[in-house]
Amino acid sequence: MRAVRKTNRIICITILGLMLAFGMLLSVCHSMDRLKEEDVVLENPGIKVTFFDVGKGDAILIETENHNMLIDTGYDRTSGVILDYLEKENVQKLDYLILTHFDKDHVGGADQILKQVKAGEILQPDYESDGGQYLEYREIVEEMVLQPNVVTEAMRFSLDGAEFLIYPPEQKEYEEEDNDFSLVVSVKYGKRSFLFAGDCERERLDELLQQEEFDLVHDVLKVPHHGKDEKNSEAFLKAVSPKAAVITCSEEEPDREKICEMLNELGTEIYLTADGTVTCLCDGDTIQIMQEQ
Repeated sequence: MRAVRKTNRIICITILGLMLAFGMLLSVCHSMDRLKEEDVVLENPGIKVTFFDVGKGDAILIETENHNMLIDTGYDRTSGVILDYLEKENVQKLDYLILTHFDKDHVGGADQILKQVKAGEILQPDYESDGGQYLEYREIVEEMVLQPNVVTEAMRFSLDGAEFLIYPPEQKEYEEEDNDFSLVVSVKYGKRSFLFAGDCERERLDELLQQEEFDLVHDVLKVPHHGKDEKNSEAFLKAVSPKAAVITCSEEEPDREKICEMLNELGTEIYLTADGTVTCLCDGDTIQIMQEQ
């Protein structure tokens, strides 16, 4: 995997007690300067996770030594952010493109990305949408004769030592017609783990809390639905107990105070993509988190 440039801040997740001590210093949900640019970046991370700053939308790239996975594609208007990065890093193929669900802030850039970058396997949930961005995605899929894999049962696979679990919705209908169909992705590498919870709302969070497919405890959490507070959000966050959390948000639609308060109570280090793209490096023992300003 390619080396990462040093950016404005680096947070190392190594000892839970240390992270809890740091977390107690958080009183509001804003960026914090911890270690400085002169600190050493992991030289040989086995996995790199990039949460792109695409406004209140999701676009997350996971890179292992020989494979690349993109979870969601942001908006149509922000597809250039992802494509510019892929070109700069000479990423010519996405082994997996995962569309957690079909809202425009998750599927919007899919057609542009599929036009320019080869995708090995496309994973999507088992429902359809009448949204314009979804229809554009369907058009390019048909034009390029691609066959997305509709995930109806839990999928497990490994990429370069990283263990992936794709956990689909359990129901055919939800009160929330799009968000609760979100595919949830769990990634474990060595002793460390990442959980990407799409836009899960109350019913889907209940499923996650009750399921026995995998352990909810993870080191890094992509906070569901851009930080929207649900009645069971606190129970979910406590079950995950993340050391670090990323909220994908914009300055126009800022982070949600209640979720931040809950995370602060857990001693969780909070990152907002509104403050810049967030990058995680992991060697199986340590996670370093950097944010571009």
